[in-house]
Amino acid sequence: MFSTSYQSYTFYARDLTLSLQRKAEDPIVAREAAYYKETIGSITTLDEFMADDRIYNYAMKAYGLEEMGYAKALIRKVLESDLTDSNSFANRLEDVKYRNLAAAYDFGKTVASEAVQTSTQIENLIETYGQTIADNDELLKQETAYFRTVSSSISEVDDIFKNTRLRDYVFETFKIDPETYDYDTIKNVITSDISDPSSFVNTEFVPKILEWDTIVLDLYDERILPGNTPADRQRIDYLIAQYSKMIDKANSYFELAASFNFNADGTLDPDLPVQTEAQQKMVTERYLFDQPRLTTTGALLNKAYYEEQIGSVTTIDDLLDNGRMATIMLESFGISLNTSRADIEWTLQQDPSDPDSPVHEKGKAFAALAAAFNFESDGTLAAGVPAQNTDQQYAMLSEYIVRFDDEDEKKDEDAIKNYKRYIGLTASLDDFLSPAGAAVVVREFALKAFNITPGEVSTYKLKQIFTSDPYDPKSYLNSLGDERFVRLAKAFNFAPDGSIGTPRFAQSENEITRLSKAYYVEMTRLDDSQAAKDKAEDEVSYYRSKMQTLETVDEIVSDPRLVNFLLVAEGLEPEDVIPETLASVLLSDLQDPESFANTQGDTGLQKLAGSFNFNAQGFVEAARQTGVQNDRGQIETNNFYLTQMLEEEAGQDSVGARLALYFQRQAPSINSVYTILADNALAEFIRTSFSIPAETASSDIDMQAALLEDRFDIEDLQDPEKVDTMIQRFLALHDLENGTPNPVLSVFSGNTTINYETVAALAQLRTGSAF
Repeated sequence: MFSTSYQSYTFYARDLTLSLQRKAEDPIVAREAAYYKETIGSITTLDEFMADDRIYNYAMKAYGLEEMGYAKALIRKVLESDLTDSNSFANRLEDVKYRNLAAAYDFGKTVASEAVQTSTQIENLIETYGQTIADNDELLKQETAYFRTVSSSISEVDDIFKNTRLRDYVFETFKIDPETYDYDTIKNVITSDISDPSSFVNTEFVPKILEWDTIVLDLYDERILPGNTPADRQRIDYLIAQYSKMIDKANSYFELAASFNFNADGTLDPDLPVQTEAQQKMVTERYLFDQPRLTTTGALLNKAYYEEQIGSVTTIDDLLDNGRMATIMLESFGISLNTSRADIEWTLQQDPSDPDSPVHEKGKAFAALAAAFNFESDGTLAAGVPAQNTDQQYAMLSEYIVRFDDEDEKKDEDAIKNYKRYIGLTASLDDFLSPAGAAVVVREFALKAFNITPGEVSTYKLKQIFTSDPYDPKSYLNSLGDERFVRLAKAFNFAPDGSIGTPRFAQSENEITRLSKAYYVEMTRLDDSQAAKDKAEDEVSYYRSKMQTLETVDEIVSDPRLVNFLLVAEGLEPEDVIPETLASVLLSDLQDPESFANTQGDTGLQKLAGSFNFNAQGFVEAARQTGVQNDRGQIETNNFYLTQMLEEEAGQDSVGARLALYFQRQAPSINSVYTILADNALAEFIRTSFSIPAETASSDIDMQAALLEDRFDIEDLQDPEKVDTMIQRFLALHDLENGTPNPVLSVFSGNTTINYETVAALAQLRTGSAF
C-alpha cells in the first residue's frame, strides 16, 4: 500500500484519534471489544479470568503482552501481586507493562471488604473524640461570655425565653429540657422570691419536697423488710431513684429562682439588675462545673477561687473543711481523692525538711504536699506565717493546671482501648444498638465523639440515623438539620438494612496505589535526587490521607495539590485542565455516551472519571464496580487494545511504521534505559535509530545500558520535538537497512519472546522504589 515506512507512519499518526475510531469499527475488533465489555463485569475471580481465553487474550494484547500469553503461571503471579507491596512480583519486574496489567484489575488483594469501620475510620473517630473534648472548652467559654453580655441587657423575664441561645444556657445550667418544659411553670419559678413563703416556688414545691422525702424514707424502710424478693427490691430501687430525681429537680428550681431578681409579674425594679455579680457568678460556675468533665476554663476558675480563699486559712481544718480547696490541693500532687482525711492531716503536720521525717516513706507526692504548706505539728500556723507563701502557692497551682484532668485522661485512654477492643465485635446495627456491655461502651464512645449525649437520642432514632443516606439531601438524617448526626452516620458503614456494608471511599485502594505510583515515577523520572523523592512522597502521603476522608467532587477541585496530583499521575498537563473542567469530568456518567468526559475525545479524562466513585450530585457513593475491573480499567484496557490492533495493522504494511507508532506511544513513560532493554520492540527502535549493531543485544546488560546512555539522553524522550526527530531518523534508517517493508518483524513474533528466565533477570535490574 505504501512505498516507505514514513508514508505508512504518517497515514496513521497524523490523526491518531481518527485512526483509532476507524479501527474500532473493524468488525473483528468491535466483536472482541463488545465481548470483553459484556463479560468482564461478571468475572469475580482470577480463575474465571484465566479460564476465559477471549478475555485473557484481549487483556494480554491490550497491555502489549500477547507474546507472553503462553506463560500463564507468570501472568497469574503478576495479577496476584499486591501493588502496595514494593516487593511483590509485578513491582520487581522492570517492564512496566506487567505493573500496568496488574493495576488494571483487582483480584482481591486491595479490595475494601465489608467492615463496620475501617482502621482509618476508627482512628478518625478517636481523633474526633479528642478534638471534641478540646473544642468543648472553647464552646463553653463562648457560651458563658455570651450569657454574661446578653443577660445584663434583659429588662423582663420573657427576654430569656425569646432568646433561644440565652434560654438554652439557663436551661442547661438547671437541667431543664428545652423540648418538654412547661413555660408557665418555669416563668413562675424564675419570678419567685424564695424568701417569700407565698411565692410560687415555695407554695408549689416545698410541700412536694416534704412529701417526696417522706415517701423515699418509707421506701428505704420497705426495702429492708424480710421476705422481699429481688423483683421487690428492684421495684423499690426504681421508685427511690425516680422520687430522688424529682426532689433534685425541685431543689434546682429554688436555685433558679435565687439566680434572678424579677418581680412576680416578670418586671425588674428600676434600681435592681437582673442579676448581681454574685448571682451571675453562681450561674456561670454551675454551668461550667456541671459539665461531664472539668475543662481548662473550669480549672482556671478553681485556681482563682483557691487564690481568693487561701489567705483566710489559719488551720488544717480550715483547708480540709473546704471541699473545693481540698480537691484542688490533692489533684495538684496527683493524690487520690479517696485518701483519708486523717492521712492528709498527718501529712500536713510533718516537716519534710527533716530527712528522717516519716513523710518521706509515705511517698514523693505526700512529701511534696507537706512541703507546699507551713502548718505546725498541731495543725495551726505560727504567728505571721501564711498557710502558703507566694512561691509555694504558685508552684502548687501550676501543677494543678497540668494535672487537673489526669483522671479524665486516664478514663479517655481506657475508653479508647475498650473501643478498639469491642468495635470489631459489631456484626450488625442491632449489635451496635443492643444493651450488651460491649455495645454500650462502643455506642457511648461514638456519641461522645460527636458531642451527643445518650439522653438526647433514643435507640429508635439512632436506627433511623444509621440506616439513612447521609449523602441524600432529602433523607431522614439530613432532615434533622444536625451536622453531629450526619458525621456520626458517616463514621460507620451500616447498610440501609442494618447489615455491615462496604466503606464509601472516593477511590479504591487499588486506584490510590496506581495513581500514587504513577505520580511518584513521573516526579522522579528525570530527577532522582533525595529532595525530589521526598517531595513526591510527601504529595503521595497527602493524597492518600485525603482520599480516606474525601466526600465530594468540590473537595478535590478546590484543592490545588489534589488537582495537580491527579493530572500529573494520569499523564495530563495541569495547565490544560481547569478545575471546572475537572469537576465536569468527575461528575460524568461513563455509561452515557453524551456525558462530558465521553465527548472530550481524551481517554485520560475518561480514565479520571472512571477512577472515582461519585454520584451525579458529586457525593461519594458505594463503589460501582461489580467485577474485577472498574470503569477506569475498562476504558484503559479497551484503548490499549485498539492501539495495539492499530499498530499491528500498520505493521502488516510496514514494520517500521509499527515500531515508530509503538515508540511514540511509549516514549513519555520511559524513565530508564533498562526499560528499553526489557522491551524488544523499544530496543530494536533505539538500535536502528542510532545504528547500534544488533549483535550487541547478546552482550552484558550493563554494557548495553552504558552504550544507550552514551548515544542519547533519557530526558530527550520527554520532548515531543526530539521524539519526532528520533522517529524520522528511525524511519529513514529502517527503510535504508531493510529495503522494501517486511510484513512481519521478528520482535513482534512468537519466535523471539522473552522467556521466564530473562524476565526474572530483568527484574533484578530495577532500582529501589518508594512503593
